[in-house]
Amino acid sequence: MLIDRNGLPTEDVWTYVAADVSDAANDGSAAGPVSRDTVLPLDAWLAADAQGVAPAGIRVQGHEDPERLAALLPKLALVVIEFPKTRDGRGFTLAKFLRDKWQFTGGIRAAGPLLPDQLAMLWACGFDSLLSPSNVPTARWREAALAAQVRAGRPRTLLARLTA
Repeated sequence: MLIDRNGLPTEDVWTYVAADVSDAANDGSAAGPVSRDTVLPLDAWLAADAQGVAPAGIRVQGHEDPERLAALLPKLALVVIEFPKTRDGRGFTLAKFLRDKWQFTGGIRAAGPLLPDQLAMLWACGFDSLLSPSNVPTARWREAALAAQVRAGRPRTLLARLTA
């Protein structure tokens, strides 16, 4: 299920092609042609781009080299960053690089076994949506989003709190 910046479920218009069927998608033997609103794993996306049929979405692992992605960004509308584990923070760094260093204005979506406690950090690093794990109730994402909004409205330092 897709969760937006407010912690609410929203409609997902993207089609995700899994890594194990990406080769079939590239050679045309998949169930259908790759459309603009398709998200392919990085290697499959590169192969499709070489053929001139790359979609606007790409799925990468958090450990990908940001320099490798920089040249692809003008062709992309969505980057899905996969977190292999809840305690693997490399996806946060990758998103921060995409937003701050290369000024990527497209969507950055988190995927993987994420926790609602990580929601504020996702937003702070530049993510604008996430694919919720099926074992996390949607109400927990809304609660986490509301808590993050409350915290964001408070002064952060002692000096800021004392002078507010």
